[in-house]
Amino acid sequence: MSVPPLRPSYDFDSYISGEVTIHPSAVLAPGVILQAAPNSKIIIGPGVCIGMGSILQVHEGTLEVEAGANLGAGFLMVGKGKIGANACIGAATTIFNCSVESGQVIAGGSVLGDTSRRISESPMQAEETTQSKSSITEPTSSSTESENGTGRQQGRQRNKEELVSKSSSPPSSPPDPTQDSQISTYIYGQQSIQKLLVTLFPHKQSLNEPTSDASDGQPE
Repeated sequence: MSVPPLRPSYDFDSYISGEVTIHPSAVLAPGVILQAAPNSKIIIGPGVCIGMGSILQVHEGTLEVEAGANLGAGFLMVGKGKIGANACIGAATTIFNCSVESGQVIAGGSVLGDTSRRISESPMQAEETTQSKSSITEPTSSSTESENGTGRQQGRQRNKEELVSKSSSPPSSPPDPTQDSQISTYIYGQQSIQKLLVTLFPHKQSLNEPTSDASDGQPE
């Protein structure tokens, strides 16, 4: 914010109205206006420097400028409040019904205490803003715990289904020992080999005992 330069006034008199107390060591530049309404007062402390064209006006209560404070040119303060000791306020600053802490530095062209420029959101806009923030934010620990609990429940349900399916399936029949013995004693191709040996060596049939299949094929 650009601050227009103030032209020096040829009238070095300051305007003071109402109950105003100024310390002798305070310095007031030309064109300063100090106005206190009835039942109100303004107190200017020692070593205070008030710039040219500044206006301090109070309607109710007390407006106090503590020791060593510096107020820039074109400073405007309306309403009660306190400017702390050694505070530095830039030119063309406006303060309305609020205080400045001791040693605080306020940039030139600032506005303090003005609530008329705040934009109030409607209930619908506030709800939309809340929903958008909740969609952007990361899941909290409670949501993570709920997800973990859901995973555990699904795992337990899956285990129960497996147990039920195993219990409902018919029991497997025990192995037949005779079938195993038959499989172990039977040799694939033995019948063909026996027939080939009988054909090639008919006089040596006593060396190999014929099987039931081979005996059926040979005459007794």
